[in-house]
Amino acid sequence: MVTPQQIDIYLQRVPPLPESLQKSLNALEKGNLAAAAKAAASDAGLIGYLKRVVNSAAYGFRNRVNDPAQIFSALGVERAKELLYAYMVSRIAPEKWRYFALSNDDFTHFQTALMHKWEMLVRHESADEKFLSAAAVMSGGLVVADAVFGEHASDVALLRESGDYDLDTILERVSHLRFEQLVAVIAKKWEVDEDVIRLVRLAFGNLSCMEAKGDDTLCRLARLLHLLLFYELSRPIMLEAGANAFISFNPEFATPALETFENVIGIE
Repeated sequence: MVTPQQIDIYLQRVPPLPESLQKSLNALEKGNLAAAAKAAASDAGLIGYLKRVVNSAAYGFRNRVNDPAQIFSALGVERAKELLYAYMVSRIAPEKWRYFALSNDDFTHFQTALMHKWEMLVRHESADEKFLSAAAVMSGGLVVADAVFGEHASDVALLRESGDYDLDTILERVSHLRFEQLVAVIAKKWEVDEDVIRLVRLAFGNLSCMEAKGDDTLCRLARLLHLLLFYELSRPIMLEAGANAFISFNPEFATPALETFENVIGIE
């Protein structure tokens, strides 16, 4: 079964930020969209990713956006950061998924929908837009789960047959770690804002809002992101892929934000 040593090996394989992306993020920290676009333009893979996502139906720009400067200008600082982190998640996603029955297109659609709806929720809460990056980082949890369990699918199946366990619980039982901790390690490696990392960890629903240390906004956002993750994982394609077993839903944690979530996302 999965051991802490095997998890360490996986984490060592996670690439650091490439130079072009680091320079782009540094420019965004200074609010310099032109410099950020120029740095990103040297990475063909990054620009290709941005074009696909920005011109998808989720973003709804009236005219197609292709030039890097136009892309960054249209996105703005925090949305651009969000997509740079989403690109890093896409880089560690497998060419062929081993545990979840997903294609890369399936994952991209999931990731894009998660980010789009999360933006609606963050804006509704009038929260700092730096928290937009949380959805991109959290989507990486699914990639981590596939990598960790991909080589041990039969063992995981046996454990799940012995009880109604989600993958997060199984991981904790065999390695004393949860996915929120693994995702936080990767996010720190990518120099994600510490407040965003705290939000992502809370949003897994394993920690109480006491961990927010009196930050009511952080707690509300965590509840909303927890609900959003399960809303997107409940779509038929994700259910059929087995992705709904990624983590368990915590109704006690999420219920205080349910009405807001339903109103903003438009659930009747």
